[in-house]
Amino acid sequence: MLVLALLLVSSPLMAQAVSLGLRAGVPITPMLTADGRQQASATRYTIGPLIEVHLWHGAGFGADFLLHHAGLAISPAGSRRAGVWRWEMPMTFIYRFGAPARPFVRTGVSLNRVFGISGATECARGPFGEQFYCLEGSSLAELRHRGTSGFVVGGGVRFKFKRLWLEPEVRLTRWVDRNFGVRDSAVRSNLNQIGLLAGVVF
Repeated sequence: MLVLALLLVSSPLMAQAVSLGLRAGVPITPMLTADGRQQASATRYTIGPLIEVHLWHGAGFGADFLLHHAGLAISPAGSRRAGVWRWEMPMTFIYRFGAPARPFVRTGVSLNRVFGISGATECARGPFGEQFYCLEGSSLAELRHRGTSGFVVGGGVRFKFKRLWLEPEVRLTRWVDRNFGVRDSAVRSNLNQIGLLAGVVF
């Protein structure tokens, strides 16, 4: 992260341009999986701003700030649902090939953080800082790691549409740890995250 920040600040000598834009998409794999009485639903969008520093011969560094949301409930359906909000910050090295339509690949790291849980109440804490949430008096989920990191790979194509650059891509993130639960928990985060994203670069 420090390397990327230094590049963004000191890049005038080496960068050709800095681009800003918006990235949006849909998750192929949900943020949360639930079994038994618990039910999970994923909001079918991912959205946030992007910035990219263009370097040389098709190479560059990029960073996104993406917002994700998921819902949790306990069946039979009660009157309330809980909402989980998480941001992600992928920071990647990008390389583009050829022109005018430019295929590209990216790889790097990503950080995430659960910054909001609405509708549920914290009902207990574990010895290592785990937070247990309840919904309508019943146990809902265990938040083990509010933030974690992961590895990112992706690929797509960049092409021009009028004055904008469009970047549809497929992206895979492998998280080092789960935000919620463990492998056999009733509610657990997915370690593998696949999404279809489209960037609009100004």
